[in-house]
Amino acid sequence: MAALKGKSADGATAMAYYQMFELTGNPKYRAAAVALADRIVKDMKATKHGVLYIKEKGGGAEAISGGGPPALGWYTASAAYIFHKEGGRDEDIRYIATVIDRFPWNESGWWANTIDIKTGEPKEPLTKAGAINKSAAMAMCAGMAGRYVKKIDPELSARLTAKAEKCVYKQILPAQEADGFWHYGFKGTDPKNKDVLGYFMVTSEALIHLQHFTESYRDPAFQKAMDKAFEFAAKHIAPMTDPNQGPVPPGNRATAGTPTHYKLAEEPKRGFQLGALLFAGKNSAEGVKIMDTALKHFAIGNAGTDGAHAVQPSAMILALISPKVVEATPKKERE
Repeated sequence: MAALKGKSADGATAMAYYQMFELTGNPKYRAAAVALADRIVKDMKATKHGVLYIKEKGGGAEAISGGGPPALGWYTASAAYIFHKEGGRDEDIRYIATVIDRFPWNESGWWANTIDIKTGEPKEPLTKAGAINKSAAMAMCAGMAGRYVKKIDPELSARLTAKAEKCVYKQILPAQEADGFWHYGFKGTDPKNKDVLGYFMVTSEALIHLQHFTESYRDPAFQKAMDKAFEFAAKHIAPMTDPNQGPVPPGNRATAGTPTHYKLAEEPKRGFQLGALLFAGKNSAEGVKIMDTALKHFAIGNAGTDGAHAVQPSAMILALISPKVVEATPKKERE
């Protein structure tokens, strides 16, 4: 744990540890998850706006210390979930929810891509809709934290829930193509140098988490969109992923930055991401095939993003196929 590199790794690993506790009852997983969640919030409180530094954005006089989604969505969602399940952490949950609520938001239904963590100001005008995967990550954390803070601060809960629902139902779902695909941009645009299939899977993964960790987002419109996304993954991404050697997706569903084949020895994270979508969509036979290959390249001992990209989807898959979880004894009862 001490060697983990980056807040994305902290958040993903914390959630994976807690899910493993819920699946096995092993108290070591629980202790590790809580310690990581504590570390995340401690680091957040050491900043002015609660947003952790990710990397420098821009150059020269225009450069800023950038932070925000998707990492912000993942580490806040993880910490909020863990504290919610543990009980007795109301003020930490309120703090996390407040950071999310204060992050720059456009009433049309999206969040800023990046802010200057020193000033809290967006890097680009809020009138510009950002990447869909980043807003999906923010919708995930807002939707989760909104539920967890409901009894603690009803007004804060209502604001976060409204933001998450506006983003999901007014922006993300309408942006989905008929075949289930989501482009990188809300307006159907894709940067040529990015692997858009990877970003499609990241968007879908965030929405899987939103549904799994809340009691909402099970309505027909949301589920229909998820089913279409799962179908796209099974029809167009699985065939081009090891061990399959099938065709690539249609030309309008890939860019110059999208590989023609996912070699999991080189990019194992794509196998784990795809596995989560296949199991969530109940495509178990194909999921087993993909995951059997991906697991051969599990980054055991890796303390960075490669390890996080392996352990988080793996824990989620186990949670999706497990009939029940272990419930933590609330803090007050333990005392």
